[in-house]
Amino acid sequence: MSTTKTWLIAIIVMGALPALSIYAWQTTPVFTEQTAVKTATEFLSEAPTYSWDGVGGSIQVLDSYKSQSPEAVWTVVIEFTCANAGYGDRSGQMVATVVTDHVITITVEDGAVVEAVVDDVWYELRQTTVIYDDTTPVETDEMAIEFIKNSPTFTFDGVPGSIEVVDVMAAESYPVQYFITVAFECSHAGYGDRTGQALAQVITRHVMRITISDDQVRSAVIDGVWDELNQREKVVSDLLPPEEARDIAVAYVIEQYEELSGIETPAEWAEFAESGVPALIGYTKRMYDAGDWTLYVGYAVVARPVYEVKIEYGGEPAFTWEGTIDQSSAVTEVSTSLAPNQTEILGPEQARDIAVEYVTANYPDLDVEAPLLWEMEDLTPEGLLGFSKHQYTSGSWTVNVSFPVVWKPTYAVELTVDAEPVFEWMGSVDQDGSVSTRTE
Repeated sequence: MSTTKTWLIAIIVMGALPALSIYAWQTTPVFTEQTAVKTATEFLSEAPTYSWDGVGGSIQVLDSYKSQSPEAVWTVVIEFTCANAGYGDRSGQMVATVVTDHVITITVEDGAVVEAVVDDVWYELRQTTVIYDDTTPVETDEMAIEFIKNSPTFTFDGVPGSIEVVDVMAAESYPVQYFITVAFECSHAGYGDRTGQALAQVITRHVMRITISDDQVRSAVIDGVWDELNQREKVVSDLLPPEEARDIAVAYVIEQYEELSGIETPAEWAEFAESGVPALIGYTKRMYDAGDWTLYVGYAVVARPVYEVKIEYGGEPAFTWEGTIDQSSAVTEVSTSLAPNQTEILGPEQARDIAVEYVTANYPDLDVEAPLLWEMEDLTPEGLLGFSKHQYTSGSWTVNVSFPVVWKPTYAVELTVDAEPVFEWMGSVDQDGSVSTRTE
């Protein structure tokens, strides 16, 4: 075969294979939002925190958005649930057995995860705690003003000299968060860069709420409706805040306890740091004071916390109460007492012990020792308010205690001993400790 024919055949073959173009190596992959979300969710499913005790099916993407920089950088916010408290691989650690919701913020750059932070306190990539250098109060004013001056809304048509710091508040948390309220004016209505928009020429006063910690602006919301950091309408959250949990607790005790009937709910509260209590990473505790009322609200820094509330009322009668309030506003009592007589409320554990003591004393054929240690499980149906059911087990013993969530409830008790023969008893326990046997 001649050299000319050989080259001709080669050219024909190359022409028939366009996929082998000499420009193929120049192809650049496009990282879309869908790709970023997929990369982030796959990372989370294999990350140490979720791998250790993540609840299957709990991964839910809350938000995703592209960085304003020219690089292919996406931020993906995901909510997930673990069966225990804590972060990372907790093998060998003592962990609280409590279902815990988390939020992880994952940064995806060029198709790879470059940062991942859980609940703002845990670096999932590095498996270390987030360390913050707190910003000072003086710096926050300067940072807030500088941020507004350079923000799209003010840059577009802000009125020079109109910026005014209205309020600065520091949250008693770690890291310290500063909430700065700043007022300013623009010569037109609207938010952000409004170039090309039809605008009303009217001096418009705005109020921006800025959150600063660790020398960074974490959030900036104008008039409660515009997210200045991300240049979009504010995403409304249905998160129950601690202040609302406080008010729910006060309204609850005034309604449920006749001794407090007629006492007015405070209109204004002062917020303080609880003295003598060290800051805990991942946990916040607030103290509120109003006249005779003092409230403590503690909660884990997670996506949807359950608030632990303690009420101390110093009026007449003196009153203390402890309970929890979840994100659905459901109230669960833990303990209650009245002073000065310290009228104790008989709790479900005491009702259990009274019932066990009763049956062992009155049924001689039950030749089984009463347990000293019990395991408790809450059998209250999900979504059922105003009623609770606790189950206590120990060896062959099972005791179910049911009761309405009211002051001084009467407890319905079902007791079973899995012996030969099986022993079953049903009755009730009143607040004075008296026992009644129910027959069917």
